[in-house]
Amino acid sequence: MQFHTTGIVFAALTVVSAASAQTTQAVEWKVSEGGNGHWYASTLVWATWPQARSIAQSVGGDLACVSRAEESAFLCGTVLRYGNGNGAALWLGLRMDQGVWSWVSGEPLTYTHWEPSNPGGVEDRGWVFGSNHPFVHDCSWNDADGQLHQYPGLIEWSADCNADGIVDYGQILRGELADDNHNNIPDVCETSVTGVLPPSVPSQGGITITINGRNFPDNPSVLVGGTPATNVVRVSATRLTATTPAGLPGMTSISVNGFTLPDAFYYRPDCGSDLDQNGSVDAGDISIILLDFGPCYQTPLAAPAPEVPPLLDAQPLPDAPRQR
Repeated sequence: MQFHTTGIVFAALTVVSAASAQTTQAVEWKVSEGGNGHWYASTLVWATWPQARSIAQSVGGDLACVSRAEESAFLCGTVLRYGNGNGAALWLGLRMDQGVWSWVSGEPLTYTHWEPSNPGGVEDRGWVFGSNHPFVHDCSWNDADGQLHQYPGLIEWSADCNADGIVDYGQILRGELADDNHNNIPDVCETSVTGVLPPSVPSQGGITITINGRNFPDNPSVLVGGTPATNVVRVSATRLTATTPAGLPGMTSISVNGFTLPDAFYYRPDCGSDLDQNGSVDAGDISIILLDFGPCYQTPLAAPAPEVPPLLDAQPLPDAPRQR
């Protein structure tokens, strides 16, 4: 059975921007209270299931996977009570492929809480009733067409990328881990590029470059100025090698798995000293160089000494009058 309520589907929403997505204030299911240490919130954007998941991932989480009754009860009393404005419904990380339901996290579906008249259903994505839903108050689940129906999403943050036993999201909130780009993923855990060697290569491509950085994945994707590089090899978590494609002369960006370092290195013209790019190194190129010929810095000249007027020609003094 597909449960419908007025206002659940907003066909007018056609594009969802993950960057501008708003979420409610996150709550932690604390380990000290029998929880898993994960954090939960809901988006305030009505979206299809893929859009809702994209929003959740854009803020460092994913759609929630409810694996036991205690977790369901906690959510029912917190996020699902007031989370999305009216408590009607939120997408879960529950999907059906080839007739089998599973969680996006890969966890087995050992706990279920289907709404009694709809034990599993036949549509391909799962959602959960809010606890202040006008007809269903126990936060049970239902199913819907993930590409057609639109609900807010229930977000769960569970990642522990530095393996210290504490969910990263909470450490970021407490200022224990830096997150300079504000995506709720610790900077120490993200792929980044710090530099490229050599700093200049011919623009015709085919040159092996070394990319330095951190947290490079096993199968990295490398773009040079937006064009895929070839022969990409992960030497280590901090070093890659790749072969450059052809590109336009000038400063060029390098991207590894979505992280982009602008102006990473210089693409020289095909003939490196052909500054006017006329196909040959000639007097025109020398003229360009000579435009800047001369010292880069000049010591200011000392101020000239003030001019002293010339002395008048000496004249003999008149004889003093004699005393009689």
